[in-house]
Amino acid sequence: MGATVEPLPTVVKYGGAALSPEMAPRAVEDLLGRKGLVVAVVSARAGVTDQLLACLEPPFRTVRHVETLEEMRLKHPDLPASGQGYLLALERDLKRLRTVGRATPELSDRILTYGERLSAGWFAGELQRRGRAAQAVEADRLGLRTDGTPGDPRILLSASAASVRRGLTPLLRRGVLPVVTGFLGRAGDGRVTTLGRGGSDYSATALAYCLGWARVELVKQSVGLRSADPRLVPGARPVSRLSFDEAEELAQFGAKVLHPRTMEPARARGMEVTIRSLEDPTQRTLVGPGPGPEPLRALTLLGPVSLLLLRVPGGRQRRGVLAEVTLALSAGGVTVATLYTSSALLCIVVESAQGPRAFRLLKRFTQDEGATLEGPRPAALVTAIGEGLLSDLGRLPVGLPPLVLGASATSRTLSLAVPADRGVEVLRALHQNLVERREAPAG
Repeated sequence: MGATVEPLPTVVKYGGAALSPEMAPRAVEDLLGRKGLVVAVVSARAGVTDQLLACLEPPFRTVRHVETLEEMRLKHPDLPASGQGYLLALERDLKRLRTVGRATPELSDRILTYGERLSAGWFAGELQRRGRAAQAVEADRLGLRTDGTPGDPRILLSASAASVRRGLTPLLRRGVLPVVTGFLGRAGDGRVTTLGRGGSDYSATALAYCLGWARVELVKQSVGLRSADPRLVPGARPVSRLSFDEAEELAQFGAKVLHPRTMEPARARGMEVTIRSLEDPTQRTLVGPGPGPEPLRALTLLGPVSLLLLRVPGGRQRRGVLAEVTLALSAGGVTVATLYTSSALLCIVVESAQGPRAFRLLKRFTQDEGATLEGPRPAALVTAIGEGLLSDLGRLPVGLPPLVLGASATSRTLSLAVPADRGVEVLRALHQNLVERREAPAG
């Protein structure tokens, strides 16, 4: 008989929907059935983050906060003592919110992290009741460091590695399964920082990086990675394999199944990342170095967004104009989703809510004679992604060009800004031509 092969150490992350009342027993069984070294990372349970966000909206009423606390207790039954401590801390912070009278960035971040803290305490308790030694671990106290950038922090991998290993290795040696909070970390000044929606995916690959592990599994309820959002495109196909580059492009351009920075630690360590469905084990996507055996064609829809059209003398040939525009927007707190240029025109795409602010910041560029600024115009951003994509440009729908407000292309992406009310239509047309008809057998 051959020697038994020990499974590779793995970080397994469970999304909020995978921890819903219907799916949670399956998530517990999934984790109990694993062999070898495992670290679990958990999101807040389904609906919890939205409830906490609602608490941050004025007016800050005691009744609403009391109701939220009761909901938290109901969604996290049989909490161990540490979990009860999270509820008390949340109660104190909600009272502080009412006293201060405004949701400061620091207080908001702290309140939002209780979803993951409660989830970790509850999930560790469920494992303990099933006979598995487990312990909830808070990522900020563990030493997962971020750069503290408001709204979009980056995890400082090298600065975090030693403290993460120091905190998790003794537990693993004792056979204790760490259940780590996703979505959060701590800045250098001690502030708790959140990583944005889907941030637990990023937490999982960051922890694997810090531990020196090469495998991560991102467990969703039912959503595997598909060639488009199946809610918008009925003909969306499962995607079995993609490269780090392709995964990053998909996330950056709106695929909600991944946090945009998830692949940064994975690429740095050459990890194997699997996105899989808890509901249907056949739904899985492997992400790793290099493209898959078949060319990927996947599409995303980002919107609504705002499109601004800036015409300046000399256009993009004017030395430094792109840097001037992006610096002006960045200094004003506006994030550019993408920027297209022609010989004379700059097409700038920003988040919908940031359109008016972007217009005010760009107004100064119209002081030159002949310069103009139009917008913000409601738009949608449809992006097709895949290695060698440009070889398929002949497949684009015939009636597409009149709809296009701006476009950019690389060897791997084609991104089109179109009117906001035509985004789904364009998405479906591109999917039909670039995915469905491409895969149809000749005949």
